[in-house]
Amino acid sequence: MTIDYSRKYFVLSITTLGSLMAAIDSTIVFLALPAMGHYFASSVSYLTWIVVAYIISATIFMIPSADIMRKIGKKQLYLAGFLIFAFSSLVIALSDSIFMAVVFRFVEGIGAGFLSAVGIPILLDAFPPQERGRAVGINSISWAIGTLIGPVLGGYLVLYDWRYVFLINVPIGIIAAVLGMVRIPNYQRENAAKYDPIPLIGLIAFLIPLTIGISFINAYFLIASAVLFPFFLMSQRRNPIIPSVLLRNRNYVRVSISSTLQALSFFGVLYALSLYLQITKGMSSLSASLYLFTYPLASMIANPVSGFIFDRTGKGAQLLIIGLVMQAFGIFMVAYTMTLIPVYLFVAGFGGSLFWAPSTTMVVDAAGPKFRGIANSSLFTLRNMSLILGISVFPLFVSAFSHVKSSSIIITA
Repeated sequence: MTIDYSRKYFVLSITTLGSLMAAIDSTIVFLALPAMGHYFASSVSYLTWIVVAYIISATIFMIPSADIMRKIGKKQLYLAGFLIFAFSSLVIALSDSIFMAVVFRFVEGIGAGFLSAVGIPILLDAFPPQERGRAVGINSISWAIGTLIGPVLGGYLVLYDWRYVFLINVPIGIIAAVLGMVRIPNYQRENAAKYDPIPLIGLIAFLIPLTIGISFINAYFLIASAVLFPFFLMSQRRNPIIPSVLLRNRNYVRVSISSTLQALSFFGVLYALSLYLQITKGMSSLSASLYLFTYPLASMIANPVSGFIFDRTGKGAQLLIIGLVMQAFGIFMVAYTMTLIPVYLFVAGFGGSLFWAPSTTMVVDAAGPKFRGIANSSLFTLRNMSLILGISVFPLFVSAFSHVKSSSIIITA
């Protein structure tokens, strides 16, 4: 059967715009947290949930997205992701309480989960195999540009009002949905088996109490998560989130494990630095954004380079090792010296992005066309669970080193 690749660049433009929106939101939010904490008179622990609620829902709703995608269609689910993201961003900007902001950050994560789950499969379907690494690399540039623009734009907007960092998502989401309706092909729907919600319920029952317990250093929630852990294991035996056919694929398992550890080791660093620079060092949001600017700058350079090298050489394992070593060195030097932060963030960001494009392509292609959507969703699920734990543990470090419970530290300036 001949596959039509004539619309590949139209699809690339839409998926790139979707990634751009998500990337801008991820970096802008970090810089808005101190201002939001001051506005809501909120503690560090509750601010952490502005970040964590988004990642949890994005993780949770990526899991059933493969089944939803087969039932309603890739295009329809992708466009729904844009609209959910735009609507929830508007509501967050209008929120009058930290609770309302957290709830709709959760809703915003639902849209992000759909976009993340469907975007890469749509992109890979649009390109021939020999061009997929380059396509993912180009798409990843949007993450680099978004994270490059996000800190500076966010730092500037927060000087006026933190709400603007969410309002910026509204026109982007609407434009992307309209363009996607016109340019993304209508893919044939597949017959999907009846969805079993028990594994997802097991994950939610275990993950949310665990995250709350870590963020608020609350023993009761930690005990609850421990009690529910056997239910989580039993639910996975019944119908695992990651199908057994993927777990038997050694390439998939190896790259997924390294991707999980890579996410765990780095992204919490940006969250911690954004609070450290603004609260502890007393920097303005704009000054702090310039310190974090070098990380996305490195990503913008490294992402297309890694995709190009991977396509030309096929040496994915070597690229992953080099990227991880660079990232580890940059993070270590930031933590050890707390000087030359922009320089070491550049090194870490370059290494992390050198890792990103090949690892994503290797995992999704290792699963084969039949399991491509599930493989992509499971990879993002593992990465996001690492982000949740990495960011949630930050209040624990605040309490450990300041000897003050993080839930009682109220941001007042």
